[in-house]
Amino acid sequence: MNTFSREEVLDVCRLVYDRYLTNAAGSNFSARASANTFYLTPTNNAKNNRLRMRADDLLLVDEQGNILDGHGELSRSWPTHLKMYQEFDYVGAVIHAHPKMATVFSCREQPMEPFLDAMKKYGPIPVVPRHLKVDSPEFGQAIADIFRANEASFCVNGHAVLYPFHGVLAAAPSLADAYDLLERMEFNATAILYSRILEAF
Repeated sequence: MNTFSREEVLDVCRLVYDRYLTNAAGSNFSARASANTFYLTPTNNAKNNRLRMRADDLLLVDEQGNILDGHGELSRSWPTHLKMYQEFDYVGAVIHAHPKMATVFSCREQPMEPFLDAMKKYGPIPVVPRHLKVDSPEFGQAIADIFRANEASFCVNGHAVLYPFHGVLAAAPSLADAYDLLERMEFNATAILYSRILEAF
């Protein structure tokens, strides 16, 4: 089981924002601090500070959602993040973000195909059913079911889903794996869209 420090989480938060892999409208990051505690970005973290947080801005929470340390309130994404950790003991990090191009694919309610070689090991990135309320128990269960169906790869590389008309979620054994997948998805989406423009010439 991988665990991470506050500094490691903050580094990824800054990188995601600086690389235009999310926006101020919302994003949430979490990572295991221990077997039963987690670092979590507080609500409105992107809107209020563009992910330029200090170490004590990150929340340290337990499985019951008790805030053990840090400033701020639990994000509404917390139940979905917690579900990933409870269902898969090898998940070390979860990132919910709003990358520009990948979010386009969430709006067509169809899986994003692995167009680039770098995405082949993940296979298609599916969309969570539109009728499920984001971050409801049913929503979290739907994501867990998708990951369980791909567990042979998921436990090694991580996996992701698209939130319809919203954004993406990537979960993986490590922060590096989760970030890597997020960026690969954005490059994959960009390559698909640009290749379709080129086909028009």
